[in-house]
Amino acid sequence: MIQKVLSGIGGVEVYGILSVALFFIVFLGVLIWALGLRRPYLDRMSRMPLEGDEAGHRAGAETRSNFDHHE
Repeated sequence: MIQKVLSGIGGVEVYGILSVALFFIVFLGVLIWALGLRRPYLDRMSRMPLEGDEAGHRAGAETRSNFDHHE
């Protein structure tokens, strides 16, 4: 049944070709972007979640303690 419906629609094969082409274009774009990243940038980004300003850590701790003691 689906084959009959799809055969009645003209130009439906173009959508399959376009979707595969779009996938490969996006995939290649991300691959080129990832390979183009520099080592210092990657090192800095890898440490970023572990670093933080002291005020941010204290504010987060105070907020947590306020929630814990607010009963």
